Amino acid sequence: MREAPEPVERRRNGALQVWLKPIAGRDYVVAVDSAGGGNDGDFAAVQIVEVATGLQCAELRERLRPEDLARVSVELAKEYSGALVAVERNNHGAAVLAYIETRESYRRVYKQYGEPGWLTSAASKPEIIARMGVLLSETPGRFMSKRLLAECRTFVADERGRAAAAAGSHDDLVMAMAIAQAVRAETIAWSGRASGARTIRGTDARA
Repeated sequence: MREAPEPVERRRNGALQVWLKPIAGRDYVVAVDSAGGGNDGDFAAVQIVEVATGLQCAELRERLRPEDLARVSVELAKEYSGALVAVERNNHGAAVLAYIETRESYRRVYKQYGEPGWLTSAASKPEIIARMGVLLSETPGRFMSKRLLAECRTFVADERGRAAAAAGSHDDLVMAMAIAQAVRAETIAWSGRASGARTIRGTDARA
């Protein structure tokens, strides 16, 4: 927490914090954890990470309606070199995805098994949270946000072993970052397989 750097830029009355601005030619993931947007409800959260390094570049934490969250997420994705947008499709996420597709007409959307969005399930949540734990332990320097790190401190396991925010706390930033890092890992793995396939085809063609 003491070593976490201050943002180089704050926007939206401090809701949006930027540490690393986009660099031409780099790939990014914009991960979105949606919320209903009420005054007393959960926050919507957006995490932007660079694919090559996994570094946290920017973070949004704000109570936004699905249509507003869709608009802001697409604006950030366009700013970050046409980034891949990964929306958690649970609950209000389905509405965010619908707005991104119809109103914003943004096509670079992450899909799972052909369906737009990331599904957080009883099977996938422990896996992405475990990955976050490893990254926090082994490469803490990739995480810039003190808000995120504060949420990590109150992210606990209940009596059944299920991970979630402690009573009175939030986990929106944690979940958005966990999704961002999971999608980043998938993107790298897919790129590696695609590169290998091209190499194999090239070898076969020469043979």
